[in-house]
Amino acid sequence: MAMSESRRKKLAILAKSIARGDSASARRLLDSYGHTGVNRRRERPAEPINLLEACGGREEGVSRPRGRARFHLVHRGLAELGDDCLGIAREYASLMRGARQRFDELAASAVLCHAASATLEGPLFVDIESCGLIGTSIFLVGTMSYAETELVIDQYLARNYAEEEAILQAFADRYAQAGILVTFNGKAFDMNLIRERAAFHGVALPRHEPPHLDLLVEARRLWKGRLPNCRLQTLERHLCGRNRMGDIPGWAIPDAYHRFVQTGDARVLRDILHHNLLDLLTMAQLLCMALGGSDGAAG
Repeated sequence: MAMSESRRKKLAILAKSIARGDSASARRLLDSYGHTGVNRRRERPAEPINLLEACGGREEGVSRPRGRARFHLVHRGLAELGDDCLGIAREYASLMRGARQRFDELAASAVLCHAASATLEGPLFVDIESCGLIGTSIFLVGTMSYAETELVIDQYLARNYAEEEAILQAFADRYAQAGILVTFNGKAFDMNLIRERAAFHGVALPRHEPPHLDLLVEARRLWKGRLPNCRLQTLERHLCGRNRMGDIPGWAIPDAYHRFVQTGDARVLRDILHHNLLDLLTMAQLLCMALGGSDGAAG
């Protein structure tokens, strides 16, 4: 294919810039064309994907003093997520039904014994996604619990910064029904941030909160020194035998959410919801291992 006169001139300019050591000019030309010679400015950006297309779910509302506050809810049962997820749900149900029989045999913390004596529907798993560190807003509260015949996941999503109040109220309503709260690093981060942001919006959390089982604390008690570290994905890899492929890293989540708010393109939000879901699933498996007396042997 013949090279256009315009492109020939630009390549000649690029060669001269490189020859005289003018790296700034050369970089500008390379940025406009790329190392393959394809003009990037001619590439069409991918069409935005809206929230319903990317994540499903529906709009929900909660009562607030100023009226009805809206947010987006993604509700899923593990049965619809495939056989692997369904297997986790069955393992969880089976172990929790028998956990009370081993209550006196558990060499465990008091709060783990609370989990062993809870009803199947009692534990509420919680994992949040926020716009950064302590003091920043929360845009996603993921919860998982057992209802009727399966584990179900409810992800309360703020479609913009103003909907944080609504998702915190929705969480507070659900939290009031929990028999025991289960988190990973929730004592140091998740629940502290939830309390801080709830107070900011005037959202009342239950006066008498249920026992709080922080699985990071239990993981350090059970497996510290036997695994490289006690981060959630390290435990997932060594104990659950799963490696995440294409997962969005935690440090990239705040910027990805800001990009969704600015553009309305929900493809990045789909990745965040999947990341949150995987965290909840791993927490359920870790609880099963803690209650089942796993020795923590690395796989």
